[in-house]
Amino acid sequence: MKHLMKSAFSFGVLIFSAFAHAESNVLLYGIIDTGVAYVSNEGGQRAIAMVGGGGDRPNRIGFRGTEDLGDGLHANFVLENGFNVATGGLGQGGLLFGRQAYVGLSDDRLGEFRLGRQYDFMIDLVPYTAAASGNGGFYSFHLGDFDRLGGERLNNSVQYRTPDFGGFRAGAMYSFGGTPGDFNRNSAKSFGASYQHGGFRIGGAFTSVENFQAGLGIGTSVLGVNLTGTPVNAVFDRIDVYGIGAAYQTDKWYAAALFTLSDLHNGGRSDALRAFDVGATYWFTPGVSAGAALTYYTMDAHRWIVPSASLDYYFSKRTNVYLQVVSMHVNDSGAVAQLFVLPASSSRNQTAVTIGMRQNF
Repeated sequence: MKHLMKSAFSFGVLIFSAFAHAESNVLLYGIIDTGVAYVSNEGGQRAIAMVGGGGDRPNRIGFRGTEDLGDGLHANFVLENGFNVATGGLGQGGLLFGRQAYVGLSDDRLGEFRLGRQYDFMIDLVPYTAAASGNGGFYSFHLGDFDRLGGERLNNSVQYRTPDFGGFRAGAMYSFGGTPGDFNRNSAKSFGASYQHGGFRIGGAFTSVENFQAGLGIGTSVLGVNLTGTPVNAVFDRIDVYGIGAAYQTDKWYAAALFTLSDLHNGGRSDALRAFDVGATYWFTPGVSAGAALTYYTMDAHRWIVPSASLDYYFSKRTNVYLQVVSMHVNDSGAVAQLFVLPASSSRNQTAVTIGMRQNF
């Protein structure tokens, strides 16, 4: 691991040095975010632990580069690593650039092509969850991340994005499954569109993944597959995800609403998880903000309700401290509460309180 991290650092320095002497622009950026979280029930026990992957925003360090090729044409790349600040370990299952790794060409008139490991259009064009707006933090991302708004990526993918047409943009992408003799296996496709005018934004997206592998628990079973616990290792024939959301922002307010439907298919049967999300943030001063959100889920007879709230104090535009609370209640005995990435509760309730600090660079 130590050798791998040294190699990653050396590779980054070489990239930066090479591009610094060309007619190009390379940006080194990142987020370091950690804190201490109290969880009311993890398998029947209370827990206090450091949040290594990021309490408000996931930790990352990345390189973003562009080269001007003339006549409005640019070559672009992004290499982005995720890491655990508590241990120094790599995120995304130990991948060196697990968050993003792509290269592409963009043209001011024709749009942009990208190739590599990328986010699909759910997180890119429908980022209106409570977690994304800073209310409740990491634990308030949606159940099991079925709707991919926690930041799922597609490997081996080709993506096209249109130019901006008066605030409107759209895109399409395809991920090659990479299975010899079975072109469809593990493949995926995603489409999306968005519009922005002033402080108003609206977006919609669709993503379909063949042989979808669920890695996070939701505290119940789906189509006969037990999804209690984290991590889980369950494979479904396919998942189709639909999402639409909108937001409006002023100097003082940010408000957002979102609906997603995650349709799981397995063995000729299907079941859908629906998520409804509303939230708002208010800035009392440029350095103090507070927010609240409510997420409601339905699947079969199950109902989950997840309120969340946050309080932030900014020392500067780059550095802030925060207090976040998120709580889940399940309406029936057929499921237990299980917040995003946490172990399942032994009951229908689970609450997480996080105090942390974040620095952007």
